[in-house]
Amino acid sequence: MSTKVVIGMANENLVSDLRSLLDELPDVEVSAVAADTGRLAEYVTRLEPDLVLLHDELGPEPATAVIRDLTIRHPASAIIQVSPERSSSTVIRALEAGARGVVAFPFAFEDFSSRVQDALDWSRQMHSILEGAAAAAQRERGTVLTFVGAKGGVGVTTMALHLAIDHHANHPRSRVCVVDLDIEKGDVSALLDVRQSVSVADLAKVYHDLSATTVSDAVIEHESGIHVLLAPIDVRQSEAVTPEALRAIVALLRRDFDLIILDAGGYVSPAQGAAIELSDDTVVVTTPDVLTLRAMRKRILAWEALGVRHEAELRVLVNKVDRSSIFPADAVPKLTTAAVLGSHIPLLTRVLEPAVNERDPQAVADTNWWKLMARVRTELATIGAQPTARRAIAPLSDPEPAEPGKRRRFSLRRSKEAGAITLENVAVIPMALGIAVVMWQVAVLGLGALWLGQASTEATRSYAISGNITQATQAARSTIPEPFSSGVAVSGGSGTVRVTLHLPPGMSLLPSISSTHTVVQEPS
Repeated sequence: MSTKVVIGMANENLVSDLRSLLDELPDVEVSAVAADTGRLAEYVTRLEPDLVLLHDELGPEPATAVIRDLTIRHPASAIIQVSPERSSSTVIRALEAGARGVVAFPFAFEDFSSRVQDALDWSRQMHSILEGAAAAAQRERGTVLTFVGAKGGVGVTTMALHLAIDHHANHPRSRVCVVDLDIEKGDVSALLDVRQSVSVADLAKVYHDLSATTVSDAVIEHESGIHVLLAPIDVRQSEAVTPEALRAIVALLRRDFDLIILDAGGYVSPAQGAAIELSDDTVVVTTPDVLTLRAMRKRILAWEALGVRHEAELRVLVNKVDRSSIFPADAVPKLTTAAVLGSHIPLLTRVLEPAVNERDPQAVADTNWWKLMARVRTELATIGAQPTARRAIAPLSDPEPAEPGKRRRFSLRRSKEAGAITLENVAVIPMALGIAVVMWQVAVLGLGALWLGQASTEATRSYAISGNITQATQAARSTIPEPFSSGVAVSGGSGTVRVTLHLPPGMSLLPSISSTHTVVQEPS
């Protein structure tokens, strides 16, 4: 991976000299050049460079103040001050502000490369320390579970919301938060009928100054007991949701919630990649059909290429399973090395329709649906669970008693779909056989008519030249494949030639087809 460098300098000649020197160093790339301190702070915030080269005459703010501010906000970015001289007082002021050194111009390559290399080594060590501390802190806090889709429309949001509500209903003292990271077209607000003035994009814009109070104010508590952080209404705000911002937001959510479910949608994006990278577990929702499974393979290969997560570390949840489908859900484990959950979600459009119409997942009254959600939760908590995670999704066994007054609407209505597929097959099989017989007859007659036309043309031409029926018969048979050529008969008289093709028995309802052509006599 190349090293990112940001230059803060208004002097174009010096910028050109610095670029020439940096080009001589391996794996070093100049990401941006800022002509003032305000633009420099913006570039460093957005790009998170490994090295910043700052001219001490860059205005309007003093160089020492800029160094001090950038060091506090970006502790892993090494800063080198560029000055016309490297006196003791200049070096002391730069080091006190937080710079890693001072280089003077005109530049000497040996001195410049040595100081840049020392600064980059320091930056790498700081990155390692900070990442290790962040990882250790995350292991001590709430669990992050990310749901992603093999493609759009496979039911990611439905699975995320219903599992979150079911988990909270069985563990009412557990704090659960659902974050809608399907930035461009998130549906969490529509399925829960909630509105908000602050979204995840608004938090991302100020992620450097985030606090637990700021995040808490942006999170909405739904009547079901779960909390939600919604996607922005304006798609133009999606650019603000960067991986760096998501790391800060999720880190603060881990402090306040036991379970954070990230709905990362079905489209590969920087936000989706960051969500998968930050999660303790990732569930890929797919449907059992060729196109969706092909899309899932492409998604997984993209995540592996980006270094986000390996295929074996993923879970796969098969949704919308139709028993009448040609593609069996049991074939999915043969197509991936990821752990496929044994609980498959059937296609239950009518069962889930009340939840969509009433914009309330608790409107699902079928107890079998919630039992299925509980089984999925149990599998997610037990199959391949990480022993280092302090809080995992609680298994179904020994659930906590639900709090009084918690709304959970169920009915004892039993499913009426059992046995329907058997009755359908009884009617479909004879119909399919009948269609196959008709298609076979059409194919045989079509080929016979085609061959008959060719044979008639050749027989007529031969008879017109020779006047011999035997030669005409041989000419006709030579144009037809062997299995059918023996059934060709040619007769002539009164200026016409009649060719008859006898079809093999059992292959067609018609025993034979015929064609008559007029023989054109050449004038003598």
